[in-house]
Amino acid sequence: IGILFGQDTTLILNIDTGIQNETIITVDSQIHLDYGLSYPVTYEFIVPNNSNNLQASVKFQANDEWSQMLEKTSEDFFNGIDVVRFDYDENKAYGSIAFSDLSDSIFILITDEYENNVNALYFGISKYYDNRDAVVTATADDWAGWVNEKFIRTCRIFRNYNLWLSCAIVTDVGDPNTWIDIQTQIDSGFIEPISHSRTHPYVPYVDLEGEVLGSKQDLIENLNLPEYNRYADHEYIYAWVAPYGQYDDNIDTMVSVGKYLVSRMYYGDNHDFSEWNQILFKYDPIGVSKEFGPLWIGTTDTLELNNTFDQVLQQGGIYHVMCHPNIIEWDQDYPWVHLEHISNRNNIWYTGFGHLYLYRFLQSAYQEIVLGSHDGNENLLEKFVLYPNYPNPFNPTTTIRY
Repeated sequence: IGILFGQDTTLILNIDTGIQNETIITVDSQIHLDYGLSYPVTYEFIVPNNSNNLQASVKFQANDEWSQMLEKTSEDFFNGIDVVRFDYDENKAYGSIAFSDLSDSIFILITDEYENNVNALYFGISKYYDNRDAVVTATADDWAGWVNEKFIRTCRIFRNYNLWLSCAIVTDVGDPNTWIDIQTQIDSGFIEPISHSRTHPYVPYVDLEGEVLGSKQDLIENLNLPEYNRYADHEYIYAWVAPYGQYDDNIDTMVSVGKYLVSRMYYGDNHDFSEWNQILFKYDPIGVSKEFGPLWIGTTDTLELNNTFDQVLQQGGIYHVMCHPNIIEWDQDYPWVHLEHISNRNNIWYTGFGHLYLYRFLQSAYQEIVLGSHDGNENLLEKFVLYPNYPNPFNPTTTIRY
């Protein structure tokens, strides 16, 4: 199985079967270096009927020893970890694994309880981590020295609800101690730094390169980024947030040069992934679902906020809530009621905004599946089901070789 970008001949992912019936997933080394790929991606396998007590093992180099994967069930609450989950009713295994610093490959082996190899057939990459029903992601705009204390409070509150918050940082922060506070929040968990320019300018920018590329470098130089944003000695910023929601083609091009994956704008009612731009090698700019707060595109109507979330969940979409910590009214009921409503659900994937698109970067690539070949006189296939290819920006077709 090869996963490629558009008509590009570069093989981004190669998925093969080894001599032990293990699945070998190999990524292009330059893509690995350029984007890190340290967020676990969920690989689906079909396991034999009536299976029970299976286990999965992983390694990252051919000569390494196998390491048994942590197993979770659909009753457990977890996000963004290397883990396997078996769904015996559906004859499926879901192995969520990130690429490592050791190599460009992942080796996955599924065995029974007696360590006998199981004929597990690679099926594809889940649309969402662990094949969840929907996604919740959150962004918060304008972290700088003048609003530092309000951001710290907001980070703590989101963390208490086990909600990831991607904080859009204006890197000309003012008070240098602000960097220390940002680092403390990153180290405490559930915080992803994303870029919001150096000076929060209006368009056109006086210093386009400094605002887009320089702000990214500021974040990398002043912070130790989360594990999902690191690969060996390299660190990555995956998302750019447009100041005032203003944007133009020059900014879009510079975001591409900076190898950001996506730009976030300032408008509502977006509940899905944006489209891939093959020319710029990034995702198109996209807005949010809702802002909770009293100004601008925000709302303090708890019923409106919760109903929007419920609709997105029912549709299997992405609920992207954003806020400006400077104006959130934590002395009112609406933010608490809404965060309580959207949090701590086992069937939802909770993730940072940049990490969401890092996952999408591999998941939505073109997939060409070779089902295999056998003696033409041997009847091996009792049932064949062709599932719909997820709408994806790389290629809307599935090729079947026979």
